[in-house]
Amino acid sequence: MTTRWPIGSACVSGLAGLAFVCSAVLADDPAGTRLATASGKATETAATAQNDETGGFANPGFSARLGQPRPVRAIPRRLQPPSGVKLLPPEEILKNRSHDIILDANGAFTGRMYSITSEGLLPARGMSVQLLTDGGMAAQTTTDDTGLFTVTGLPQQADVGGIFASGPAGIVVYGVRMVPATPEFPADREIDVESAVVQVVDSPLAQQLIRGGIGTRDLRFNGPVTAEDTKFPYGEGPIATSIGHDSVQIAADGKVYGQVNLLDERTGRLREVLSMRVYFLRDGVEIGSARVAPNGAFSVPGLQPGIHALVGVGRDGVFAIGVEVLPFKAAAMNAANGFVPVRLMLTTEIAVAPVGAANINSENFGEFFDPAIAGLAEPMGPAAAAAAAAPAAPGAAGVSGAGGGSGGGGGLLGPLLIGGAIGGIGGAIIAEGDPATPSK
Repeated sequence: MTTRWPIGSACVSGLAGLAFVCSAVLADDPAGTRLATASGKATETAATAQNDETGGFANPGFSARLGQPRPVRAIPRRLQPPSGVKLLPPEEILKNRSHDIILDANGAFTGRMYSITSEGLLPARGMSVQLLTDGGMAAQTTTDDTGLFTVTGLPQQADVGGIFASGPAGIVVYGVRMVPATPEFPADREIDVESAVVQVVDSPLAQQLIRGGIGTRDLRFNGPVTAEDTKFPYGEGPIATSIGHDSVQIAADGKVYGQVNLLDERTGRLREVLSMRVYFLRDGVEIGSARVAPNGAFSVPGLQPGIHALVGVGRDGVFAIGVEVLPFKAAAMNAANGFVPVRLMLTTEIAVAPVGAANINSENFGEFFDPAIAGLAEPMGPAAAAAAAAPAAPGAAGVSGAGGGSGGGGGLLGPLLIGGAIGGIGGAIIAEGDPATPSK
């Protein structure tokens, strides 16, 4: 699926020429919807960041509870790529996945959060879901007992933002594009977003990784759009793993492949990745990592089938989702062969968009990744962690499964944490201004 957005005025560093440029570029696609009202959104956003302290930029028609904007200070300087990172021409950026959420006539979309467990997919109830745009929280709501949530009243214009959710089941964070429905792309999906959370056992380590590698603020997409910016592509094709899938198959060479699609928050176009690293976590331990290539590609060898957390962090943004890694040729197997695939589409490549530093950065990190808010425990020692991870006693509460079966082990939702593993991750974290470390 391809969504074309016209481009209004905004400001960014000229990466190709390595010179700071400010200019106004006319819309290059009259069929699009991005900044279609004479660059009105860009102007309003700038004014809001400077003058609005009451949350007035948010549409009062939101049915979800509105939050206060958290303006991020624009820094008028270009973001230099880390040493060894090559800037790519637009045609080399991976673009074969879509991160679009189609809004209906009421500016609404519906989503579902769930946990991937050995018993199947369990609804992630009681999750606080925040929609982030323009450096602030546009709306907030909570998942019901089936993991469902709805946001409505969003402006009928295209926008780039992020979804952050936390609660008893864990955390999840990733970037999205919200676009109004068109005759070609109607809002006809019953569930627009189906996302797997990073489970509680992996959430503390995920937060540690993000805290250590997150950028300070938006240094890249904070100025007017240049002519060079308009040459980059839009995402297209199947929807991203974070929006509609939860499984990936190990390739024939034993690697898990994926792509990071970095969204330019002003235009919706995909940009080159300058600094990001991905981590696979399982049972509270980091089991694999890789640097993301400038075109967005990554691959991680040596992963075993099972439930994982996938975390990405760097100057370009952050994401954290739950995924199930399946064995090679798993799609050809069935219950008789000892494998039962999950209900969502199996993919051979993970695709996810990070939430940019304009919305989540080192300055507001604590507002999101707070153990008290997320329903997570504070760090504990190895002995306490081992005790918390012990199997739950018979009859302990769990989350009920969608098919009527009982959710297993209440201990999964308890205060699980990593012990000594956290202390060993520092050397693999991306430092701002430095190149990402090579794959292990």
